[in-house]
Amino acid sequence: MARNRNSAFITDRTFNILNPIVNSSRDGVFKMSTTSIEKYRSNLYTLIFTGIGERVMEPEFGTRIKYMLFDPLTTSIYEAIKSEIKSSAARYIPEIKIDNIEFGDETEDAENNKVSMRIDFSLKLDPTIQDFMEIEMGI
Repeated sequence: MARNRNSAFITDRTFNILNPIVNSSRDGVFKMSTTSIEKYRSNLYTLIFTGIGERVMEPEFGTRIKYMLFDPLTTSIYEAIKSEIKSSAARYIPEIKIDNIEFGDETEDAENNKVSMRIDFSLKLDPTIQDFMEIEMGI
């Protein structure tokens, strides 16, 4: 198991461009992911912000969250967003497990037409390797 855990933190190679895209002086034009956990965080970010039907040759890739933001922000919408993230991640990023999704201040989010959330996830290969991402989606 130690070998697998160490492979999650390898830094001598790159996997892909990090999302959100950031300029980099070391990697060339864009900052690249150098660890597995960075790669999966970036992939999850891409999955969440890609709407169903937007990806060429992969019409089912993505989530419906962008379209849900036009509905009134109720408890059922928050549950639908959780379900959408978990099911899409299970299908397209099977190497990770979504451990928890917490939403920000629902009153403030509703007033500002946005949804803010924190997503905690771990690697299925080694559940002790955990990470999180905080995102905000607005109309």
